[in-house]
Amino acid sequence: MAETKQHDLRLAALRERLVSQQLDGWFVGREDMYQGEEVQAGDERLAFLCGFTGSAGFGLVLKDSAALFSDGRYTLQMANQTNQTDWTTHTMPEETLATWLKGISISGLTIGVDKKLVTLATFDRLARAFREAGATLLGTGINPVDAIWQDRPSPPVPAPFRLDAATAGATMSEKLQQLDAVLQEADCTAIFISRVDSVNWLTNIRGRDLPCTPVMQAYALYHRENGLILLAEPGRLAAVMADDLATDASVVPLTDFAGLLGPEAGYASGTKVMIEAASLPKSLHDILDSSAVELVRRACPVMHAKAVKNEVEQEGTRRAHIEDGASMVRFLSWLETVSPGQMRETEIAAHLLSIRRENRNFISSSFETICGSGPNGAIVHYRAIEGADSALIGNSLLLVDSGAHYTSGTTDITRTMAIGTPSDEMRHAFTCVLKGHIAVARARFPADSTGQQIDVLARGPLWAEGLDYAHGTGHGVGHIMQVHEGPASLSKRGTERLVTGMLLSNEPGYYRQGEWGIRIENLIIINPPDDAGFLSFETVTHCPIDKRLVVTAMLNEAERAWLDAYHSQVEALLLPLLDGDEVVQDWLRRACAPL
Repeated sequence: MAETKQHDLRLAALRERLVSQQLDGWFVGREDMYQGEEVQAGDERLAFLCGFTGSAGFGLVLKDSAALFSDGRYTLQMANQTNQTDWTTHTMPEETLATWLKGISISGLTIGVDKKLVTLATFDRLARAFREAGATLLGTGINPVDAIWQDRPSPPVPAPFRLDAATAGATMSEKLQQLDAVLQEADCTAIFISRVDSVNWLTNIRGRDLPCTPVMQAYALYHRENGLILLAEPGRLAAVMADDLATDASVVPLTDFAGLLGPEAGYASGTKVMIEAASLPKSLHDILDSSAVELVRRACPVMHAKAVKNEVEQEGTRRAHIEDGASMVRFLSWLETVSPGQMRETEIAAHLLSIRRENRNFISSSFETICGSGPNGAIVHYRAIEGADSALIGNSLLLVDSGAHYTSGTTDITRTMAIGTPSDEMRHAFTCVLKGHIAVARARFPADSTGQQIDVLARGPLWAEGLDYAHGTGHGVGHIMQVHEGPASLSKRGTERLVTGMLLSNEPGYYRQGEWGIRIENLIIINPPDDAGFLSFETVTHCPIDKRLVVTAMLNEAERAWLDAYHSQVEALLLPLLDGDEVVQDWLRRACAPL
């Protein structure tokens, strides 16, 4: 109740501030100026305003109403975390901002948005939606949410570090040569790199600016003749400005960006500069647009390059998953000793983290662990909060989605476990999800296939039983980077062509609202084409799947063979890492025994 009252007061304060800024409404997204999935505590403006803590979404505050939008992962969470008297909640793409605006009257109103916190593409899309509704979108540098946020958290102390070529698989120079070739082909002289992950991958820099994403937040400007400039406060990067970074790059404060675009620096009239509208902040676009250069809109070529993992990155990813698998087995063995009601979700998640931290190669979690017992497992991206979480529920399911960054790679794994005696419905649904998971793992597909085509394979066994799930089947995963990366995905919207070396997740699910949720997630690498030119997947996650939830009679011979072979490999790879712990080794042998 106190939390609800606090958000009510913040909403009222924002509306007062809008009056003083001569605005009729305010658009507030979840993104920071770098547009990453994870943001620092001081950039959680949407959560500050309404209480919603999901990783994606936005709100629109008007004089007499407020609307919150997110995707199907967060339908329940939006409703649970907001005061429904103040906020209406809407699930995209079923209901978009544009369609919602058609049902209200905003003609003649001026809606504000912080130009630093929206991309050029988003600004253009919002401006069009408001214009069609009779309103005007005004980009401004004065953020009224920041003005009312009195105790806004400060940024963390910067702690950048670099990967050597033995870990990254390529030097900065080699990556810049690859980028140079792309720019030459596109007839561009320079590029503004607005994706933080692209900047970090290109320079082999990593950092601790975010709790679960090991990046150093910075932009970059690269000129084919004049070299690379990192746009950040120099002091934040001082610790890594040595070797090739010291000789082949420079650091300039972002506040001095406009001064870099003169003719003397190689940006004469008509100089073609590549930009990506999907990640470039509107505020920085305005600076570029006011210079003499010609802007060429293209998808970030670095994003595409880093999505295809080189051999070193692939091998590091495999090592990380074996190490993580050993931690997961220790956790799952321990979990079977925990009685229903004995521990809460946050305590279970904390225990898993403590096990992972025992590994000397552990860097951080790759995202906040999702630990949902019973009904909470049906909330796709549920976040257990200490004091508001559930105790472990018996005769139900526990869904744990977690991952970690290690010095060699990044992991993301979901396991759903039976707690007590599962019902026939639980086992039936779990087996349908498992069949979908196996269908992806065993897929063999032409080299020009897209993620949309693979997504259908996962849903087939569920559709046959009248079941489905509202999220994608798989997302790209970075290398010691963000756990969700583009451009490829296994989803209804996955139009990107799948390429050898991409690292993706395979995670179909099913969710019974108010009762329980199921998801099975492994990471997969796209193999080189076979003799017929067809691609396939290598499963790199190694951890038992709960056989207590499998209805063996529902599996065909090929599916049973896949699961037995998978468990045989898991046992062979993980047993050596568990030397000296006979209890966990015995558990692993039982968990991996053939069906």
